[in-house]
Amino acid sequence: MIDQYGRRVTYLRVSLTNRCQLSCTYCTLQDEPAEVMTPDEIETILRVASDRLGFRKVRLTGGEPTLRRDLPDIVRRIDAIPGIREVALTTNAMLLERRAAELHAAGLRTVNVSLDTLRPERFKELTGSDGLADVLAGLRAARDIGIPNVKVNAVLMGGVNDDEVADFVRFAATERIEVRFIEHMPMDSERVERWKVEPREVLAALAGEAGVQPLPARQDGGPAERFRVGEATIGFIHAMSNPFCDRCNRLRITAEGTIRSCLLTGGEVDLKSAIRAGGSAAEVERRVEQLFRQAADMKPPIYDLQREGGIAMRAIGG
Repeated sequence: MIDQYGRRVTYLRVSLTNRCQLSCTYCTLQDEPAEVMTPDEIETILRVASDRLGFRKVRLTGGEPTLRRDLPDIVRRIDAIPGIREVALTTNAMLLERRAAELHAAGLRTVNVSLDTLRPERFKELTGSDGLADVLAGLRAARDIGIPNVKVNAVLMGGVNDDEVADFVRFAATERIEVRFIEHMPMDSERVERWKVEPREVLAALAGEAGVQPLPARQDGGPAERFRVGEATIGFIHAMSNPFCDRCNRLRITAEGTIRSCLLTGGEVDLKSAIRAGGSAAEVERRVEQLFRQAADMKPPIYDLQREGGIAMRAIGG
């Protein structure tokens, strides 16, 4: 699908729930649990997105998607859609050790583990949980069961965890897992300067210590700038200091069942109501297709960070 600015939109992020067992400092909002979409509804949406509109990659997010008991069924249904080339999951990995095998068998091929510190005391401070050991066990279980792409996403926050960059680089080398450093994206005006870290300064420090070799851009057009540092593979995603809006290829379905055209700005259309409005299967599919096209055309040429005020990150899936 091509939006009005000529961008090819082929990547869909689906938030399966706004529930999470952690209380991360930059994420948590005290929302009521959303009424989530069913596996049948998700499958209908993804078939339309793939067959009619050319979507090729799906990432399941939350909240925390592993809290849904039907997650393997959802993965299996999506993986069976012929046009979908990759089913990915973003997770805090607290439950991943016990679920990795069934998710791999269902067709999961990419796991991104959200992990902002490797220090137990700091993990508890940031998340309200003593579960760092569970996260690391889940990450290793996903790798060892044979899920091909296992990565860590670490949000860099100045004065909070920016002193752990070298630790994460060593972790990437030791665990044979790519670590991606994500620039903190403030969701309200009070946080625009708070926790700010300059990715280029971090990269320059790494280059001075260990040498940095740029890696080719990924064929899927992902936003990460990737590098080789010794035996480690790392990446940087800096949507604030270096926006990649001109090549953005994604839409988001929120936990409440709306299509969001952009993480930060743009607009939303009500997808869940269209699915539940009744009619024949063909009528439902036509409504879904129309809403996808409407949402794509609402994608802004570049985001305006504060136009809409505070945004519930756990509801839109990051």
